Amino acid sequence: MKKIWKYLVQHIKEDFNAKQYSFVFVFVAVALFINYKFNFDDLVLKSQRGFTKFIYYFLFYATAYYVTLIIASVFAKIQFFRNKTFWIKSVVGLSALSLDSSVPFLRDWISELFDPSLQFWAYKVVVNLIGAFTVLLPLFVVYLFFDAKEKHYYGLHPKRFDTRPYFQMLMIMLPIMIAASFLPSFLKQYPMYKVSPAHLTLGVPEWVTVAIYEFAYGFDFITVEFLFRGFMVIGMINILGRHAVLAMAVTYCFLHTGKPLGEAISSIFGGYLLGVIAYETKSVWGGVIVHVGIAWMMEIIGFTQKSL
Repeated sequence: MKKIWKYLVQHIKEDFNAKQYSFVFVFVAVALFINYKFNFDDLVLKSQRGFTKFIYYFLFYATAYYVTLIIASVFAKIQFFRNKTFWIKSVVGLSALSLDSSVPFLRDWISELFDPSLQFWAYKVVVNLIGAFTVLLPLFVVYLFFDAKEKHYYGLHPKRFDTRPYFQMLMIMLPIMIAASFLPSFLKQYPMYKVSPAHLTLGVPEWVTVAIYEFAYGFDFITVEFLFRGFMVIGMINILGRHAVLAMAVTYCFLHTGKPLGEAISSIFGGYLLGVIAYETKSVWGGVIVHVGIAWMMEIIGFTQKSL
């Protein structure tokens, strides 16, 4: 934990600009107010269909990312908007994020390919695994063109990586999650796996369909870490330096606007911390351990509470 604290202090010491951070804070506060006041996520973003849905998500995330960087360019006086590589990489990254969030034709495909009794379960599994094609594949192409010489594949290839601080964080979080599991709001949300007749249709024990879902659920967090902490931070260091962290954290906050307000607010702080760790270690595996660990522990706790 001392090592993580050292990373955070060092980053803030070198990156923090009071005016810049204040303007970003106001921007995020206004964006969250508008979103939750007018239910923007459900009424505007999720209500779209087809390719239009992808466009709406792209504009939504692009606003978060580019506005934050415009503020940085004003107060920190950094120049990157004339950098062609920046535009190519940022547009591809935001497009991958938007495609992964909107999955515009997925429900139609699931309806055509699966029996009605399997459609709910199949959608939940596929929507969590599809990041392999919407995120990992396009960003691998970007890596080959622009960053192959770095030999880190956006943090998937760690060097001298110490896992202990991240498992310590999980142990600290465990009693907090157990305490939260007694709240009605927790039991309403978790476990994320919802009972379906899929195992009956497939002729397998229910634990098999649960295990497949939970694997897909965990895999989705790996793609999230790879995109946000890997590509948006490690992949942008050569262009944005430490400013990559704050721009990523704000965009990460926008990713959570469909969830409870408290989770959206906390995501910017969690995203910022994980971004700092990725920046300092040049690895995404710390974030993967924390993210997947918390997700699966909450699932286990949720299943345990429901069975009592």
